[in-house]
Amino acid sequence: MLMRDGLEEITRGIEQPFNVIEEFSALNPKRKVLLCDHLFMEGRQAFYNTVELLWPNASEADAKRLEKFLYSLRNRSH
Repeated sequence: MLMRDGLEEITRGIEQPFNVIEEFSALNPKRKVLLCDHLFMEGRQAFYNTVELLWPNASEADAKRLEKFLYSLRNRSH
């Protein structure tokens, strides 16, 4: 009991940095498809707006990183 309380106290103080790739990986498949559709069909602005809606704490650099990641996935799959 004491050890668990100690671990919770330690981990509570550690703030994990935001990682947009990990957040994307955690999305359900429908939201992943929505993001890809917005990027590849609707255009960049729709994609950036969707990223902002899904993750309000995401920066423009995070959105660009995710965009590059999705393009690289698409290019590797063909």
